[in-house]
Formats: sequence, structure tokens, C-alpha cells
Amino acid sequence: MEYNNVIDFHSHILPGIDDGSPDVATSVAMLQEMKKQGVAHCVATPHFYSYRRSVETFVSQREAAWQQLRSALTEDLPRVYLGAEVALFSELAELPEAELSALCIAGTRTLLLEMPFAQWGDYEVDAVARLSIDREVQVVLAHLERYLPLQRKSTYMDRILTLPVWVQINAESLGGGLGNLRQRRQVLQLFESGRAHVLGSDCHNLHHRAPNLRQGRDTLQKRLGAETLSRIDNFGATLLSQEAVII
Repeated sequence: MEYNNVIDFHSHILPGIDDGSPDVATSVAMLQEMKKQGVAHCVATPHFYSYRRSVETFVSQREAAWQQLRSALTEDLPRVYLGAEVALFSELAELPEAELSALCIAGTRTLLLEMPFAQWGDYEVDAVARLSIDREVQVVLAHLERYLPLQRKSTYMDRILTLPVWVQINAESLGGGLGNLRQRRQVLQLFESGRAHVLGSDCHNLHHRAPNLRQGRDTLQKRLGAETLSRIDNFGATLLSQEAVII
């Protein structure tokens, strides 16, 4: 089944910049696999950890990786948008405007934010609020489902989700298997209630973390209907534009 205007909102396809694609050939093959699954747009979100490198160094390395990949692309492959998967750190909301913008998806105020893999508290609520309200960044929480088992006190997550933030879910969480059943139910409830907004493969390679957006989309269509996919596609397109999303 083919889809129109499908966006993979989370991928590690840039070669040699993080733990994703190791080289250009792998990156191109990953994009070719995305194309087979009907993906038209791909957001490249290499990891940014502030303790490993400065924003300036990251942007330079991302640009170098992009230029390597760009020279090997053909027009039939998904369009690539440069962004980052930014691990939350204390100075993020205080970055100079140029640096904060450089971490957002190119040409937008949309930032994919990786939260701590631990119980959230007042610090996380305040940090996300400063980004989304004070700095007017369109925060997209990366793979929310991965944090759910860690939130023994759900109050803090609930407080964050009442802020003007958006939620990205990994397609693999909608896959089969008895071990994944509870998580799949949680994710379906998030989409059904409107608390999840976009889907990503979070692909890193062609093997154990390969492009898999079709798997998640097929499950969503089967369980929640084609209108859910249309809503995801339309919402993703808005996040990739310069238009602000209004709650």
C-alpha cells in the first residue's frame, strides 16, 4: 500500500556523524528502503549531546555529513530535512538564538527533544516550559513511549503534556509480539486521544534498526482508520513549515 506525503520524522541517516549510518552507501540504501515504504520526506536527526561537542562543532559536522550524502542522492529519493535529536541539558533554553535555531529542523522552530531516561521531575517540566513558552520553540518529544515505563509518578509527564508540546512515536512500538502488547495499547491510546502527533522510524541502519515506518502506519490504519494517518501527515507537514502550530 502506498501513502501520499508521508514523513519519517526521526532518522539517523546522515553518514558517520553518530551511531546511525556509517557511510554514504548505507544512507542511500536506507533512503531507498524508505521510498519502498512510501516515505516522501525524511527528517535527519543526528544525536546532539552538549557534553560531547559544542553546537558549532555539531553543525559543522552535520553539514559535512550532509554534503557527502547530498552528492549521492537522486530526485526519486525522499526529500531530506536537516535537524537534530537534542538531549535535554540545563543550558538549552538559554542558548543564543542562532545556536538554538541551528538545532531546530532547518527553516523552522521545530526541535526534536530527547528527554532523560529516568523519572521526570520539576526540572524537566521547567526546562520544557522555558523552551516551548519563553523561547517559542515547537518542541517535539522524541519517542515518548520509551519513557513511559520510567514514569512511576505520572504527574510530571502529565504536566509536560499540558504544555504546547508535540509527541513523536517510534513505529516499532506498534509492532507485533506479546512482549510489546501493553506498549502497543498505550501508543494506540495516545494517537486515539490526540496526545501523539507524528511517527518516526528512528532508523540507524539496515539491520536491527532499519526503516520501518510502513509497519507502524499499517497498524494505525487497521486499528484507528485512515483518518489518523491523514492527521499525522498533515500535522507533520505543518511542523516542517514555518507556520506556528496553535493549540
